[in-house]
Amino acid sequence: METEQGTQPTVSSAQHLPAKKKSTGKKIMKWLLMLLVIAAAAAAGWYYRDMQAKDDAKVYKAEIAALKAANTELKKDVTAAEVATKTPSADDLANIKAAVESGNYAALEQMMTDPVTVILAASEGLGERTPTQAVADLAYLDGGTDPWDFALSAATLDGYGAGGYKQYFPKTALVGKSANNYVVSFSFDNDGNISTIFMTNSADLL
Repeated sequence: METEQGTQPTVSSAQHLPAKKKSTGKKIMKWLLMLLVIAAAAAAGWYYRDMQAKDDAKVYKAEIAALKAANTELKKDVTAAEVATKTPSADDLANIKAAVESGNYAALEQMMTDPVTVILAASEGLGERTPTQAVADLAYLDGGTDPWDFALSAATLDGYGAGGYKQYFPKTALVGKSANNYVVSFSFDNDGNISTIFMTNSADLL
């Protein structure tokens, strides 16, 4: 019996190539790049915060310096204000006016500095005097007639303050003028005491 041989399928002997492996080098580069990006971002953030902190510090220093300067000026202003407010009280001024109008000057002695300067226009006397002497010197005003005006206009006072005797007419002086043109000016020291008395029998000399 004849053996019948079938046709056997041809088996391909194709070669099976191994799968390509991803490059390890590329992975490393990728991770390094990511790390660099993260590091750069962190460095940028730190740099920004550092610069911001320095800017804030500069602003704070400038503000502190400005506050110190303002405080210094405020202290000066307070000191100046304290000096400026040491002026005669309203009662003291009223007493001076009453003394001139009545011719009773004795009450003014305790309000004067020692010595006190007394000046008569034209004669340029009398210079430094004791309060007691100054009270006697004020009798010069007895030649003035009523009424005495201690509310002279700003224009009149400015005129006296611009004349030859301007040093005796400071803004803080109490100035009075009689009906027949006698003029008296009381100047005060920083404690509100009478330090200078200026008198004239003619406003025309001013």
